[in-house]
This record gives sequence, C-alpha cells and structure tokens, in this order.
Amino acid sequence: MGSEGIMATRKRPAKRSHATRTPAKVQMLLNGQAVGEVDPTGLSISQCANNIARENGLKSYSILVNGVKVTTDGAGKPLAGARSIEVFAKETRG
Repeated sequence: MGSEGIMATRKRPAKRSHATRTPAKVQMLLNGQAVGEVDPTGLSISQCANNIARENGLKSYSILVNGVKVTTDGAGKPLAGARSIEVFAKETRG
C-alpha cells in the first residue's frame, strides 16, 4: 500500500477569545501634550477627566475623546474603546 491515500493536515492556530484580551490603554492629553496612559477598565469619561484635572490643578476644563468634544450627557459613558482623552483648561481671567 502506497502513501497516495494519506493527506497531510495543518493545525489551525488557536482562536483568541475576546474576553482574555487586555483592553488597550487610552492616551491622556492635557492642553495638547501627552501626560500618560490609563487603563480604561471601569472608568467613565468624567472620572478619567476629573483625575487628569485634579492632578494638574485645573478647576474648569473641556473634554475631548478621540478628538471630539464631550457633552455633559456623554461624560457618563465608559472610557473603554477610546483611543485618547484630552482635557483642555478653560481660560479664566479675574
């Protein structure tokens, strides 16, 4: 009996489960300058923005996520899935 009836098989690479992937870090920006990265797991947009503002002494600021201004309604949404969050200091003159 010859080897004509035997076929070689390739092993397929194991599929990765989406549940085991670690979430991508979100780039944090302050007035256009990178200040670090954050793990977005469990954070809302407003929580992350408040942390950035507090660490940098800001009391009044605007928020951009992926370059788009965030409204008050959108601030409670999860940060997960974003590429960047940017906090802009609002100008205050006394």
